[in-house]
Amino acid sequence: MKVALVGMGPIGSMHVDNITSGKIPDCELVAVCDTRKIENPKLEGKKIYSDIDALLADKDVESVIISTPSFTHFDLACKVLNAGKNVLVEKPMALCTADILKIDALAKEKKLTAAVMLNQRTNPMYARIRQLVKDGELGKINRVSWNMTNWYRPDVYYKCNTWRGTFKGEAGGVLINQGIHNIDAFAWIFGLPQTLRAWCKFGKYHDIEVEDEVSAFMEYSENMTATFITSSGEHPGTNRFEISGDKGYIVAEDGKLLKKYMFKDTTLSDYTKNTKYVFGTPETEYSQEEFSDKGLQHVGVLRNFVNSINGKEELLYSPAQGYLSVCLANAMLLSTWTNSDIKFPFNDAAYAALLAEKTANSKLRTETVKDCIMDFGKSFR
Repeated sequence: MKVALVGMGPIGSMHVDNITSGKIPDCELVAVCDTRKIENPKLEGKKIYSDIDALLADKDVESVIISTPSFTHFDLACKVLNAGKNVLVEKPMALCTADILKIDALAKEKKLTAAVMLNQRTNPMYARIRQLVKDGELGKINRVSWNMTNWYRPDVYYKCNTWRGTFKGEAGGVLINQGIHNIDAFAWIFGLPQTLRAWCKFGKYHDIEVEDEVSAFMEYSENMTATFITSSGEHPGTNRFEISGDKGYIVAEDGKLLKKYMFKDTTLSDYTKNTKYVFGTPETEYSQEEFSDKGLQHVGVLRNFVNSINGKEELLYSPAQGYLSVCLANAMLLSTWTNSDIKFPFNDAAYAALLAEKTANSKLRTETVKDCIMDFGKSFR
């Protein structure tokens, strides 16, 4: 499959490395596009465009990867699909759920593939946790808590771009940019809640318009409750994911260590009802699993994208999957703005209308910091 790449920032350059080094079988990079001058030795012999319309007119291009700033994703995805080409969009697929639904409908109308880069789903730890939940090994889930507060960013992170930290540029902060990975893993494992209440703090730690601290409470069916907390203003922060089930209790820490406490010869509910010991606790069997790597990440998503188009695999990263994390992020902001509980199914139109107001009153930066030091590898958590 002949692929083109739009956007040659750090993520785009990483995609170039992965494709040109042969990590994506049956995939050839034939062209790239960026409004800036491109200097990359790995692009020798590739077509280089500065105009997206010119690239989309190239008959050699079958599919397009979009790795541009977040606020451009929706318009570019629609443009690519209308040009008759498949599209893979970096996260988030769009800034609001209403636009994701439009991308999904357009892809189906054109009989093309649209996908989103949900790379954390390739993380072996999250896949293992999902298996434990889905296979019922933990029994009925009673409570979930995820504290993901090690997304620290200094002011220069926002000031080195015109669009970061603004509603016009990102339509959100730590939720839509950094924490979206964790929110996606959360929704992948548990789905959407019945109700949600969130408290977002805007510019608490930084000179920005958008949220940099969030606390959310969710209620699911069968009396399951969940909390999700994230921040880009704390250091060192923590990454602690707890799940309390009737058959066991697990704790995932720092994306590396999974601790399992399984109740021996009983369930927690049975022990609670039947024990005669006033201060008794059920006996547990402890084990732990260590994860030394984060899986295939972007490579895994790209492989699935190519293979699904070639009829070799089911598409795992469809717009419907990308909808889940954006839905939760949008709902957390909507809950804060309206000071109310949000019920699901989520009101896509209501959020889109409020976001339009925020965007209309938002301004991109006119000046940026030029002497910033970029080490993209340190952005991952």
